Amino acid sequence: MAARHGTLRVSARSIVAAVVGLGLTLLGLRMAVGAERVIGWIAAAASVALVLTPVVERFRRWMPRGLAVLVVALIVLGGAGLAGYGIGASLVRQYEGVREAAPSAAERVERSERFGEVARDARFSERTRDVVDAIPEKLRGGSTAEAVRAAATRGVAFVVTGILTLFLLLHGPKLLTGGLRQLSPPLQERVRTIGARAAARAGRYALLTLVQASVAGLVGYGVARLLSVPGAAALGLWLGLWAVVPLVGAFVGALPIVAIAAAQEPWHGAAAAAFFVTYQIAEDLFSQRQIDRRTMRLGPFLTTLAGAAGLELYGLGGALVLTLALALAVAALAEVAALQDPEDEAPPEAQALPPAPAEAAERPGGGRLAEGHLAEGRSSS
Repeated sequence: MAARHGTLRVSARSIVAAVVGLGLTLLGLRMAVGAERVIGWIAAAASVALVLTPVVERFRRWMPRGLAVLVVALIVLGGAGLAGYGIGASLVRQYEGVREAAPSAAERVERSERFGEVARDARFSERTRDVVDAIPEKLRGGSTAEAVRAAATRGVAFVVTGILTLFLLLHGPKLLTGGLRQLSPPLQERVRTIGARAAARAGRYALLTLVQASVAGLVGYGVARLLSVPGAAALGLWLGLWAVVPLVGAFVGALPIVAIAAAQEPWHGAAAAAFFVTYQIAEDLFSQRQIDRRTMRLGPFLTTLAGAAGLELYGLGGALVLTLALALAVAALAEVAALQDPEDEAPPEAQALPPAPAEAAERPGGGRLAEGHLAEGRSSS
């Protein structure tokens, strides 16, 4: 018997649907690219609100929600202002020291017998002075006009992100409740349970990780200052950013401190390496285990991957936002798996069984019903 071959038929309706779907997809991608800045502001505000929500809920035990949001906002703004001022002032002082020391070191190289002729031919001291003098322009984003435009853009971004964050902290629960009402009651309850638990997990994870990273950055700054390593504030900030990555981040972020200290004094470098290895081990055994136990375990691979992707897409802020989004996704998957655990659910056959006679007799009124039936039987006989 000859095999039958199916015939593929394409209708005009399916062609039109495919073309319309492709057009809508391209339009959506175009709109996403055009609204990249606004989407970034919303994502940043949602991330900050998610991190600050546990703190706001703590303050709500003693005050209304609006006042709790105001207190948390003042604490965060004050802490960020003090930290920014301290880091900025330290960087300015260290830049002034580099600006004086770098040309002097280049001139000593030009006067040396071994490299002097090559350094003079390359105009080493002059080029060094030009590079050092150009650092402020590079940091502020180019010329004065470009720096003003960049500062204005950043100022608008900070203001809009701050307003969105306050709005989400105040009205976020109402918005989520209104969105959940669009679902059916069973699905509504399931989504509410999974979302609330996942958000709580991810928020606690982000908050505790930021605290741990801040402590690591302060430790790195203190070690750099103790060993007279130049740029201690910048190196401490670098270590704190790397400390977000669990298990290995603190030591990887401390490598510049170790390298510069070893270049100045070899035994300083060895002591710094031993200290940061010990610090990384202590962090993994104590604080990181506590974070994993109280929230979830994200792991270094996923954290590094999300950080690298976010850094490529939207800079440092993108790295932090994408890492938090990944933590939220992992927490949601963990909650879904926990709700689908068969040990938490009663077997269907147990739910379908009728109550046992002994259980029926123990119910309220069960004994009186049985006596009534017996009395009816005696009277009929």
